[in-house]
Amino acid sequence: MERQFQVIHLKWEKVEEGFTLLESLLILSFVSILLSITVLKLSTMEDKHIGRYFIEQFNNDLLFAQQYALSTRSNVHVIFMPTNNSYLIRQGTFQATTLVTRSYHRTIQIDTRTMGERFAFLGNGSIDKSGALIVSVDGLENYRYVFTLGKGRFYVEER
Repeated sequence: MERQFQVIHLKWEKVEEGFTLLESLLILSFVSILLSITVLKLSTMEDKHIGRYFIEQFNNDLLFAQQYALSTRSNVHVIFMPTNNSYLIRQGTFQATTLVTRSYHRTIQIDTRTMGERFAFLGNGSIDKSGALIVSVDGLENYRYVFTLGKGRFYVEER
């Protein structure tokens, strides 16, 4: 039995179904412009969240300091260090125990106004002096913390 082989000739036809270099570059530049706009929008959203996160954390830290003073019946000091962009919460005077150390973003400024760079929650939960603090976030958002004498209450005003 003999096998026969057939030779098949393929005919190459010129098919133009791809994109030209110019079309590809145009699409790539359009996509890169859209992505850069999206990234810029996300960075401004991040700045807003930095301020909100700090205000929430600072509120919680102040409430913690007050509650800790009440529960231990000892003085708890809040100390601001604006040159280091940080603040401390310490218990006691002579053998101070650091309870909280917080650093904050460089765009946040704390103006201690009438409170000074140090104030304390006393063992009964009240504050040692009344006054106000101004917290500004990148110069756009301002929050005013007002501390009243008596029961150690404070409130925050968004300005």
